Order: sequence, then structure tokens, then C-alpha cells
Amino acid sequence: MSFKFIKMSNLKTQVDELVSLNTQTRFIFSTSGSQSSIEKHNKALRTLGVNIIYFTFGYQINAETYINLLRAPISRGGAVTGQGLKSAVIPYLDWVEELAKKTGAVNTIINENGRLLGYNTDAFGFETALRRHIATTGMNIKRAVIYGNGGVSGVATHVLKSLGMKVTMTGRNKDRVETKMEELGLNHFDGPYDLVVNATQASTANLTEALNLTDILAGCKMVFDHNMPEKDGKSNYLQEYCIASGIHFIQGKDMYVPQMIKQWKLFLDGMDYDDTRFSISEAKIAECWELDVDHSPEKI
Repeated sequence: MSFKFIKMSNLKTQVDELVSLNTQTRFIFSTSGSQSSIEKHNKALRTLGVNIIYFTFGYQINAETYINLLRAPISRGGAVTGQGLKSAVIPYLDWVEELAKKTGAVNTIINENGRLLGYNTDAFGFETALRRHIATTGMNIKRAVIYGNGGVSGVATHVLKSLGMKVTMTGRNKDRVETKMEELGLNHFDGPYDLVVNATQASTANLTEALNLTDILAGCKMVFDHNMPEKDGKSNYLQEYCIASGIHFIQGKDMYVPQMIKQWKLFLDGMDYDDTRFSISEAKIAECWELDVDHSPEKI
């Protein structure tokens, strides 16, 4: 097996203080991450007192190189986000849970003594958010359209179908949408739609720049936005549009919080640490990461 070397200058922690490394230090490697999320994770790990550092890449990485790094003894695993890697990593893993196989996406990889295990916590987070908002609003949501054809679309399709919804897809690139729809077994049908799922970065910019997006918003009852520009202090133009139009809006954090709690429980719970098996509750994760407990699995 050949290994490609990775310059440490291309990795980043962006923590606000020096970290102490020793032979027991383990790393969680994320394929991307905003400065706010990097700082949040490393602050939480320091608060928890575990010898783990959360690193992200400062450049795009391919699946084979990423997997080689995750197999190293220093690795506890990886958080897979963006770059088309959620599907690309699957053939390299030693074991993949059934849910991740069904969605065609892995966002959490655990290194268990060199054996890589793949999970999907996005589906759990997305379903948790949808069930919560459908229950609290009492809306009858039966017809859904996904905007975007990336890795999130497979997760969204699986969850929406499992909730008994009729699902279709659109986006900016017609050819890619058609290919993804065929892959997921989706068919076209016209709106109005009860639910619009934004699986792109479109809400960061003027919505008129997102081809077809404003068209599918006409007459819809509910919008879910996977994007979270507000996390880094940026405007969410899709949210502003929904507020002005009287459309019920679901923020990405409503999915992010439960999926992240589940993801970090996978990373930490049962890990060999200081000659013992580390144990942590969802409540403790919520506390250390300073998460809104109203969005945690234990409150939904």
C-alpha cells in the first residue's frame, strides 16, 4: 500500500491556545469545517478532558489519501463533510452500517484498532428535525422537493420516503439532477410542494442567483435549509424570504444538534482511553459542546 504524505501546514486546528501533544494523543480529521465549528469542537474536547484534537484540512483531499490517514494509529476517526467524499469513502471502509448503505453516504468514520467503521448520523438529525417541526406546526406534509443533487440529497430522499412523502428533485444543473434522480429512483412531478429541502449553499447569496429555487418556493408550507450561514455571522437569505412570505422555516441547526450529539457519542463512547473504556452520555455531550438542549435527542 502506498501512502501520500500530508504537510502539517495543510491541516488546521485554529484553537485559541497551544495544544499539548504526546504519544497518546488521538485525532479526529474532518474534511472541512468553519473556524467557529473547529473552535467549538476543540474547546469541548478540552472541557471534557480527553486527549483528542479535532483537525481539518486546508485543501481538498481525495478519498484514498483520507482513508490512509484515518487508518493511522493516531486517528480516532473522521467527520466527512462536503467534497463528494461521503459516497467516495464507502468502498474503502471495512464495515458500513445499513443506514449508510441505504443513503449512499457516510459522514462518520471510527477507527477501531485500524479497522474503519462507517456510519451516517445525518439521516437521524434530519428526521429528528422534520418530525419535531411537523408535530409542533400540525402541518400535513406529503409532497416534497429537494433542491440540489449532492451527498445530502440521498439522505434527504431516504428520510422523506420513510416518512411517507412523495419526493422529487430539482437544482441548478439539469444533467446532474437527472443522473441523481435516476440513481435514487425519483420521478418528476409539479408543485406546489408542501416541503422544500435546500441541500445546497444557495441561502448564502441572493436567491435570484439560484436557478429554479424561487419557483419551487411558491405555495410551499415548510422549508428546511441544510446550509447554516448564520453560524458564521452571515445572512441567511432563504430564511429572510420565508419569514417575509409566511413560510415555516427550519434552520439547519435543528438537524445539526441531534446529528452532532449522535456523531460525538460514536467518536467517544466505548473508546479505549487511559486503560479503560470511555463512557459518555448525550447530556454530557450537549453540556460540553454548549448545545441547545431543546434540539437534542433526549428532548425530542
